Amino acid sequence: MNKDRLHELDWLRVLAFLLLIFFHAGMPFVTFGWHIKNAETSTSLSYLWSFFHNWRLPLLFMVSGAGIWFAMGERNGWGFLKERSLRLLLPLIFGVLVIVPPQVYLERLAQGATFDSYLDFYPHFFDGHFLNGGNFTPNHLWFIASLFYYCIVGLPLFLFFRSPLGIKVLDKLAIQLSKSWGIYLTTIPLYFALTVLKPYDLEYVFEFYQLVLVIIGFLIVSRRSIWETIEAIRFRSLFISVVGISCATYIRYSESNYADWIYFIPNVIGYFSLLLTFFGYGRYYLNKNNKFLLYTNEAVYPFYILHQTITVILAYFIVQWDINLWIKFTLTTTGTAVLTLGLYHLAIRPHNWVRPFFGLKQKSSNKKEMESVSQVNLSH
Repeated sequence: MNKDRLHELDWLRVLAFLLLIFFHAGMPFVTFGWHIKNAETSTSLSYLWSFFHNWRLPLLFMVSGAGIWFAMGERNGWGFLKERSLRLLLPLIFGVLVIVPPQVYLERLAQGATFDSYLDFYPHFFDGHFLNGGNFTPNHLWFIASLFYYCIVGLPLFLFFRSPLGIKVLDKLAIQLSKSWGIYLTTIPLYFALTVLKPYDLEYVFEFYQLVLVIIGFLIVSRRSIWETIEAIRFRSLFISVVGISCATYIRYSESNYADWIYFIPNVIGYFSLLLTFFGYGRYYLNKNNKFLLYTNEAVYPFYILHQTITVILAYFIVQWDINLWIKFTLTTTGTAVLTLGLYHLAIRPHNWVRPFFGLKQKSSNKKEMESVSQVNLSH
């Protein structure tokens, strides 16, 4: 596939991150843990959030993998890493030091800790890692850290696919993946991670699983034939996703004791088919551009960096109010969206000195260049 812009990927990226804002705004009101919790929770919302959780991050990793294909461009390895450092590492460091600490501060207050002020708390942010009972954590920005790590780990493979031999291998691989059922070959390493590797170290299992998703995203946009096949089988993918996810859900909540290797067959195939459905219908319906997409495609990365801190601040106060759970949820969601948009539009978007800290290129005075935003990625 050539390097022409794929607007459907931009749309999927924007929609996926809008869902993420909605998802985090609902976390205080579900039954599983989060930074700030409401006294009353919703079981129905929890089931829906569990369903979202099974595909929202895989979708983001695949879209980000597609973005790596375009971000590579004609860059060599060092050029690619330099560009990734500016777009990922700089916002990560800034975010961990500036954006994340208020989340930990309010979480500790909600747990009963006392500090004279936020400034009094801030030095304690560096007191040990969060997972070991300390305070230091990237929180939601772990995704940026993981993506930067995958760019480094996957770089030899990405560079190989640009070599003469790699191009030949990629062409032959594309022939197989472009067959009617060929794209499902990529589920083999996903299934392997969740069954064979799972008993060893869960953290490394998910690292491998997510890296595979990034590579799959990289591959599916590398050749037009693969992309067109995904579009062509979109209805089949939708049907398989419904059947697979239904079977996996039945097995999960069944009283029978099914082995993991049985459960993950419909689980992996079902949710992967759902991802293919998003890509297939996205390509069919969303391959178009407009002013809304131009604006939101640039805004989505700063939105991602900012939104959870705003959600935690709002939730910290809202969960203390004696009002209906669904009103709280609505206020948290709406408040997060409005305040994040206001901060982006007024404090980030217009100011060239601020933009790099949120992963944005500096604005050009050339109107055409301003509208030619780089191809999809979390960091673009």
